[in-house]
Amino acid sequence: MKRSQLHQLRKYAGDLSGLYGMQDLTYNEGKAKGMRAIHLKNGQGLEATLLPDRCLDIPYFSYKGINLGLVTKVGLSAPAYYYDDGGTRSFLQQFNAGLLTTCGITYSGAASEVDGRKHGLHGVIGNTPCTNVNKEEMYEEDEVVLQVSGLVQEACVFGEYVVMHRKIKMQTESNVIHIIDTIENRDYDPVPLMNLYHINFGYPLLDAGCRIYFSTEKVEARDEIAQKGFDKYDYIEEPEINRPEECFIHTGGEGNHFGLLHNEKLGLAAAVHFNIEDLPYFNEWKCMKAGDYALGLEPSTCGFWGLKYALEKDIVEYLQPGETKTLQVSIEVLDDAERINDYISKCKESRK
Repeated sequence: MKRSQLHQLRKYAGDLSGLYGMQDLTYNEGKAKGMRAIHLKNGQGLEATLLPDRCLDIPYFSYKGINLGLVTKVGLSAPAYYYDDGGTRSFLQQFNAGLLTTCGITYSGAASEVDGRKHGLHGVIGNTPCTNVNKEEMYEEDEVVLQVSGLVQEACVFGEYVVMHRKIKMQTESNVIHIIDTIENRDYDPVPLMNLYHINFGYPLLDAGCRIYFSTEKVEARDEIAQKGFDKYDYIEEPEINRPEECFIHTGGEGNHFGLLHNEKLGLAAAVHFNIEDLPYFNEWKCMKAGDYALGLEPSTCGFWGLKYALEKDIVEYLQPGETKTLQVSIEVLDDAERINDYISKCKESRK
C-alpha cells in the first residue's frame, strides 16, 4: 500500500479499514476472557493478531485465508492463569504457540536450577502484559507500515530489572512482519540475556512433504532421539501417534541468515530472518506427534539447553548495568516460485 495511492483509493472505498489497518479487540469467553488483542491486515492477504497482555506475541497468522502459525490444543489463555512452577507444565498449559511465543528475558530453554533458584521452561516474559501499548500507521518513504509497540518488564526485588521495548511492524507492500526488541538492563548488576523467539508453523502450511532449508553452515542433533531422525531433520512427515519431539541446532556463518519452510503443494513458503551475530543459535523444534504437529524455527541468543547448561558451557551473553541491545526477527511469506527457489539456492548447510 503506497501513501501516494490512498487519496485515489478513497474514491472506491471511503473508509480504507476495509482494505488494510488495525483493529482493537477483547476476548469475551473462556480462559482468554478479558484479554486485549490487536488485529492487523496489510491489504495483500497477510493478517496477524497481537496480544498486548502477553508480550505482544502473535497467536494467529494467516495469508489469503490460509493458516500459517501453530494453534495448539491449549487455546488462548490470559496471563493470570500462568504461574512459574520452576518446571515445564505451567508453561505448556499456557502454550497456545501461535506464530510467536517469546521466551526469556533472563532465562529460557529447558527448566533448570541455579544457586537454589528454579528457572521454569522458557522463562516468564511471554506471559507478561505490556504497558504503554500504542498503534500507529507510519510511512517509510512511500510505503504504509502498520506498527504496534509496548513495554514489558522482568523485575524482582533483590533481583533483575530488565525492560524490553517491543515494536511489531507489518509491511503493506510486501508480506513481511518484523519483531524489533530493544532490551535495557535497568539494574546495577549484569544480567543474562536469553531471548528465544519461538516461531511456530502449523497445518496447513506445515504438512507431509514440506521441506525446510537453512542458510546456516552446520546442524547438530540435540540428543539421541533427534539423532535417530537426523537424516530427515529437513523433511516433514505425516503425524504419528506418540512420536517424540526432535530438536536440532543450526549455527555458523556471518551477518543475516534465514530458515525457510516450503510447502510445494500450496505454492507457499515462510522465511524466518535474523542476524546470526545477535542470535547465534537457530533452534529447530520438529514435532511430528499426532495432535501436537508442529515446526519451530527459533532464533536465540542461547540455544534451548537452559540457564544451568548455558552457564556451565560459558555461552551466556550478559547485559551490563545500563546497557541496551536491539534484537530483530522478521517473518516473510512467499508465494512466488522464482523467489522461493532463489532462497533455496542459498542454502548449503552441512550435516554434522
